[in-house]
Amino acid sequence: MEIILGHWLDSKAYPDEFTSCTASIGKVITGFRGLINILEVQLGQSNPTISESVRIAEWQTTIAKLDDGNKPYSRSFKTDSWNTARELKKKRDELVLAGWNPNIHIGGGKWIESIAEIELSNHHHSKGFSDRVRILFELLNQKYLPLNIKKISLVDEDDSIWENWEKELVLILKQIGIQFEQIELQLPVVSDQPTNDLERIKLALYDANSTFNFNLSGDGSFIIVRSEQEWDAADFLISWLEVNGDDQTVLINNTNNLLLTELFHRRGLPSSEINEFSKWRSALQVLPLTLDTYWQPIRIDRIMELLTLPISPLPKKLCYKLARVISEEPGIGGDRWHAAIGEAVSEIETTWLEQGFDSKKLNKKKQELFEQIDVWINHEYYDTSDGIPCSVIESICRKISKWAFNKNLYTPNPVFAQAHSSAMELIEGIRVLNIEKIDQLQLANILGSILGDGIKLPNYIEELAPWSNVQQPGAIWGAVDNILWWEFTQNTTSQLNKLTDAERAFLKSHNVHLVSPELIRKRENESWHNAIRFANKRVILFIPSKVRAEDVKAHPLLDEIRFALSKIEQNEHQITINPSILYKQEKVTIIENEFKRVGLANKEIPSPIQQWKLPEHKVKLREIESATSFETVLSCPLKWTLQYSAKVQPSNALSLPNESIMLGNLGHAILERLIDAQVFTTDSDIQEMTGSLYDELVPKLAAPLLLPENQSLRSRVRNDLQKSMRQFANFLDVSKIVITETESSHQKIWQDEIEFEGRLDLIGKTPSNRTVILDAKWSRRPANYKQKLIDGSIQLALYQWLMSTSDDEVLPVAYFMLSSGDIYSVKNAEIPEQYHIDSVALNDTVQLIRHSLGEIQGSLDSGIAIATGIELDEAAAFKPLCSFCDYQDLCGIRRNQL
Repeated sequence: MEIILGHWLDSKAYPDEFTSCTASIGKVITGFRGLINILEVQLGQSNPTISESVRIAEWQTTIAKLDDGNKPYSRSFKTDSWNTARELKKKRDELVLAGWNPNIHIGGGKWIESIAEIELSNHHHSKGFSDRVRILFELLNQKYLPLNIKKISLVDEDDSIWENWEKELVLILKQIGIQFEQIELQLPVVSDQPTNDLERIKLALYDANSTFNFNLSGDGSFIIVRSEQEWDAADFLISWLEVNGDDQTVLINNTNNLLLTELFHRRGLPSSEINEFSKWRSALQVLPLTLDTYWQPIRIDRIMELLTLPISPLPKKLCYKLARVISEEPGIGGDRWHAAIGEAVSEIETTWLEQGFDSKKLNKKKQELFEQIDVWINHEYYDTSDGIPCSVIESICRKISKWAFNKNLYTPNPVFAQAHSSAMELIEGIRVLNIEKIDQLQLANILGSILGDGIKLPNYIEELAPWSNVQQPGAIWGAVDNILWWEFTQNTTSQLNKLTDAERAFLKSHNVHLVSPELIRKRENESWHNAIRFANKRVILFIPSKVRAEDVKAHPLLDEIRFALSKIEQNEHQITINPSILYKQEKVTIIENEFKRVGLANKEIPSPIQQWKLPEHKVKLREIESATSFETVLSCPLKWTLQYSAKVQPSNALSLPNESIMLGNLGHAILERLIDAQVFTTDSDIQEMTGSLYDELVPKLAAPLLLPENQSLRSRVRNDLQKSMRQFANFLDVSKIVITETESSHQKIWQDEIEFEGRLDLIGKTPSNRTVILDAKWSRRPANYKQKLIDGSIQLALYQWLMSTSDDEVLPVAYFMLSSGDIYSVKNAEIPEQYHIDSVALNDTVQLIRHSLGEIQGSLDSGIAIATGIELDEAAAFKPLCSFCDYQDLCGIRRNQL
């Protein structure tokens, strides 16, 4: 085996084994970490990789035993034990990799001594990369072990950029007889009389002794592409590669993001492998979402996310029914919640019976189903500070790992494999911690370490391209005509060691050389210059101002380029282009290439349509209508036609209800229970009863109110409901009205073949035994309902007609505002005057409804559905609420508003 070795060659390199002119079987191009792997394989030292989360857990366990409250890490460990253990372990790995041995290098400062104490107490810790390197060095120092390595050729011209362990490895291999040679890099020659801008800039950058007497020509050999955002720069990059991309082109692409890949595919070009990871894949979300649902207060939003995952351990019927309940009543444990579970279980059992399961298999399936319900639906909730018992977490993880394992067994997918390993890794981690309970913060930190960035997107692999892709400029070690650096922005990821000067001096005196900040900067800087040094003909640097809508800074190398330009009295604007010119001009010549754009023919946006044509005599009012459907057809016949006749529905994506709907449902439930308990007819303390019911029902119907950020809202709504119920009690006392029905349905024939059905909130009796109708509403702006009553409420008018015994009868009808306690009533002697509102007579509104419905039905019969909002008639009796309509994009009203 022959090895070409360089510090930056662990990632993709240029030239690689296939593009190098010296390519042959048995020749490997790699960096030092890759060399460690090769040596381990040859010496039989390959071992399974140990999870970092397990190693952190081991360190946390050891630190917990040693911490007496007076250690340098005591305060941070008390606040965040996991991250403290992670940082200390990280420092330990850096020290060990540099050659530190706590048995030999005693002392050095409080932090080094603390790390040494932990290291010496952690006798059976798992091995990381630094340990593997040290074990390998011990084996190699035995000198008699055979290695199948004929020669190692070094790429790096300056070995001072190497870390101490890399230098040590080379020295050991030399001592055991491995032949080393220095590759003489073939850099493009730059004459004293440069012929293009690239050579001029190289001369100004790398020749400190010469005097310069030349100008930039703008010949396209060195270009800076500046754009406001990635799209324009990507357009130019792709356009250039379409024409010029060949085997003498290297693209430096450290991002390899999904955006660029999709743009390549859109234009029919091959893309490089995507380095992006995702932790939002459905299967990977099952573990964190499940654990989130075990904390108090209830995170109903996380429960909804778990139930609506495309891939879930729970049966789809159960998920859908529960999600449907939560979308209307966002809480756990209510009557509808338990009813939904019962219905789902019954339907699932019926399906099993239809599939022919015998009683034994049926009982087993039912037991598994109830176990699933216990894990994901009916379980205890735990205080975030006190923590969850580790036994509970282990039980959850085993269920998830079993589910993911079985899914991967029948439908192999790396996402399921990752979900399985993550669950098992969490079990192993908490076992190593050896604690009974784990709090929310620590569990979140452990999950963060395990899940990390998630899983690499599996469907985006490297595609065969004429050009080569590398992730960093240091990986270029051979001359090439064109070098393009995508996203030439500040993106240094090297982390500097934070030990003090005194600690560094102690280590240095013991021949333990940590990587210095100066060396890190020097090494990175040298690698950056490879993008210029190895270019034969052209360098193009892409600098967007924003990346993923975030402001970014240009790469630090740009400052050196600017300084070089100043030496020849030139500036970067002379070599800078804006790629937006590609779509602003029909023909553009850039770098000797002409780019042509063909404009698309403009198409006018269709005008909104007011009158929609329908088949004649096909669209009619339904056999059963409600106040809501009547209000819809009166305000906009087209909306009614789409919604009720054509059954065009918006997306069925389930989500939590908005605040007004949630609080309205809560207020209705409390009011109904107070009436059922006959609280308003006794001397009971209304406010105390309301408060008790509120505290009982919030977790079942309005769990978001329990979240800490909603504490003030929770308190305010409680006080508002107590006040409004007390005012409602005063209203009943003054008017002597007795509530007889709540949430009751009534039907009445509207006309031939059409029945009206209404569900009334409250029906009562006056002292004279007349029927009274009260409609309870929750609104942040109660005055809106007052105005609605003044204008003639369609809903209350229809309810009065529904409960009246004749067309002339006028019943007492009112709105009760749950949020404020206000009562808005039409004038009626049965209701005290202080509640009266000057309004249109409801019987007149009913007559107007009948007349308008007749006209609308006639229009529908003739095949016309009117979109009322397109040309709104200010004199119209019933006006549409277009801004809240789901169909405004279909009718075109939104286009009218642009």
